[in-house]
Amino acid sequence: MSTSQGEHDGSGAVRPGPGDPHYPESRSRAYRLLVWTEHGAAILLLCTLFALIITQVFSRYVLGSPLSWTEELARFVFIWFTFTAAAFVAARRRHITVLLYGGGRTGRVVAGIEAAATAVVIVVSVAMTAGGIALMQGSARLISPGTGISLSVVYAAISAGFALTALHSAVNLWLTLRHPGQFAGRQDIEKAGV
Repeated sequence: MSTSQGEHDGSGAVRPGPGDPHYPESRSRAYRLLVWTEHGAAILLLCTLFALIITQVFSRYVLGSPLSWTEELARFVFIWFTFTAAAFVAARRRHITVLLYGGGRTGRVVAGIEAAATAVVIVVSVAMTAGGIALMQGSARLISPGTGISLSVVYAAISAGFALTALHSAVNLWLTLRHPGQFAGRQDIEKAGV
């Protein structure tokens, strides 16, 4: 038996179907490794950001001597966290969306709208990747004063994040076009609050 959310195998377990956010990962080990790496990196960056902020607060208010590099490094880590987490969220189709057109339509109509929106995300992500690369090249000689890190390393987050978002969006577009039935009944589920 097969549904858009999963397939039942002989053992009774349910494998993810095309409508499941984990479906691409279940089909490719390399893709799963990429998504898990993004997830792990986002967690590590968030924990690092927290530790840097705690260090900054402790040094400023307890020791009375703030460390200048912690604030700057926290800012850079936050930039990398934002773009890494955005790519992970795009991989799982959990990004913020606005339902512009539902009209009670399901299936192919909603899949077409989803495909058009995803195509726009791909185009914008590719353009932002190119812009990020240009920004990296333009700032290659600039060094941050507090940490001594080249700003091109910081701006690499833009290119990396948008390139990964474009990749995940391309996978999502392929799934949308290949399996338009995954959108059947979606509005009914959303109206029910499930």
